[in-house]
Amino acid sequence: MVYILIATALGAGMAYRHRRNVARQNPPEVAPAQAAQPAEPNEPGRDIRQMIPRASESSPKPGLVMAPAPSPPTETQSRTASANNRAMQYWEKVAQRFARQQEQLNNETDQAKRLNLIRIMARNVRMDTPSTLDWAMGLEDPEERRAAFEAINDNALTGIGARIEMDETGLPKIRETTILSAVASTGQVEPGDYISGMVNSDGSIVYFKDRPIRQIVQYLRGQAGSEIQLLMERMPADGSAEPYSFDVAVQRSMLVVHPPF
Repeated sequence: MVYILIATALGAGMAYRHRRNVARQNPPEVAPAQAAQPAEPNEPGRDIRQMIPRASESSPKPGLVMAPAPSPPTETQSRTASANNRAMQYWEKVAQRFARQQEQLNNETDQAKRLNLIRIMARNVRMDTPSTLDWAMGLEDPEERRAAFEAINDNALTGIGARIEMDETGLPKIRETTILSAVASTGQVEPGDYISGMVNSDGSIVYFKDRPIRQIVQYLRGQAGSEIQLLMERMPADGSAEPYSFDVAVQRSMLVVHPPF
């Protein structure tokens, strides 16, 4: 499939270049301009000013059409743009700090200091999981690579792999799932579903309605590999029926975090 797409792209590019070269070598023929017809002689006694068409009678002259000036951004658009700029600056600082740490590691020769710096750099897994894992895999020394992955395992965020938000129902709603989401891998949960509660290992139930979202997040997080039983609700699309309730077992896993830009 990949080779077919590459061949198609190359074929389209060659066809475009062929048409462009043919057009350059064979320019379109231009019809010879017709000889201007002589103006009719003025009639005797006729005022020449009467022969000049008025502005209203003359045909409009072609010209450039000026586009309307863009309207100023709304207050909401300005706030959104400002928030995006702040977020971009934050993630740029995170990347620059990690690059400085990498340079420091490259210049460090003391083994104890290198291992300490590696443990510090592993905390970046909470900011950019893919880049941190790639960096750890690239360490040549086996001891340093093992120390990096142990630190990554200690610092990585773990949970069900979903971003939740609260709405008027008072229940946490799954807004979206993350990369390699544990809850999405069950094939039973989808964005828009509500998490009404969870079942503890002793069989007791914790209901999430009207609880603070930070407290709910703490319940959902846990050690990677541990299992959590979620009580789910799915609202009907037309709102004409009662919510569909079901439960699903989810095995917590590492949350893959990456910059949004």
